[in-house]
Amino acid sequence: MTTLDDGGEYWPTATSYASEGANAWRKAVHAQLSAPAAHSDFYALAAELVDTLRSLDGLLGVLARQVAGYGEGRELYDDADVNPVERLRDGERHLTVARQRLAEAERAANGFWSAIGHIGERS
Repeated sequence: MTTLDDGGEYWPTATSYASEGANAWRKAVHAQLSAPAAHSDFYALAAELVDTLRSLDGLLGVLARQVAGYGEGRELYDDADVNPVERLRDGERHLTVARQRLAEAERAANGFWSAIGHIGERS
């Protein structure tokens, strides 16, 4: 499925959403740079970070399944004359590593979220 972006170009819907998400996270970084340290920000941003990492894990899983079956019924080529099947397998391996490392990052972010949840500021 594709969608028309603001510039009149067609993008796959998933790509459009991913672009919006990346832009939103960049804006969050810039906003937090000038924000004073606040527990409420730490806690809320940690929650959003955990949710985002879990969503990215889901996307990597979908991509891995799609890449695994991509060569079926298609005549593929590789621009460097590498066997396309081997290139797809290499891509799958990279997705597997990315998912493993993302799972580690999600656990760490969730740990931060849990730890920061115990902190409060006395009035």
